[in-house]
Amino acid sequence: MSIESVINQALDRIGYKRHIGSIWDGSPAARVALNAWAETRDALLVRTKPEWARDDVPLEVLKRAPPYYDEQTPWDPVRHPDLPWLYEYAQPDNCLVPLALKPRPHTLPVWRPHAMRFRVKTDESNYVLLGNDPAPILTCIVHTHDPDVWYEDFKEVMIVTLAKKFEAALGHPTTKQQEPKDANDAR
Repeated sequence: MSIESVINQALDRIGYKRHIGSIWDGSPAARVALNAWAETRDALLVRTKPEWARDDVPLEVLKRAPPYYDEQTPWDPVRHPDLPWLYEYAQPDNCLVPLALKPRPHTLPVWRPHAMRFRVKTDESNYVLLGNDPAPILTCIVHTHDPDVWYEDFKEVMIVTLAKKFEAALGHPTTKQQEPKDANDAR
């Protein structure tokens, strides 16, 4: 199923007569769909947290706590993570919702990894994660752009949500006044 077929099903729901050929074709419906598509998809992924959109991503350490600190070597918030955390990690670009932080297996596989405590922090214009493991794996909901990967229930929710947005932006065809068929009917 393509993006356009999802959009066309949403247009059918509101009774819109014309389908789009491409999300980039420039028609009024395509412009509304282009504006609503990514925001709606990501909002539904965040809200529903589907199993098929989960991924395990190794994290990159941005800041480390010093091995010790005292009066001569104070804790510096610019170079070190917030207290009491030992590490600060960059949140992956494709991550929408961080769910769990797990230890990375070093020698033997960890069959039932226990989630560790972590915190999400806004650092300037991006998100960072704070934790206490030197090399963790983040389980998160990721951007899933391909509708072929989506399960049917998510596709249906996406179509219904897009239909509501399209109805607000494009109007419902039955609520508009019927235009006269020729100039003589207009009098």
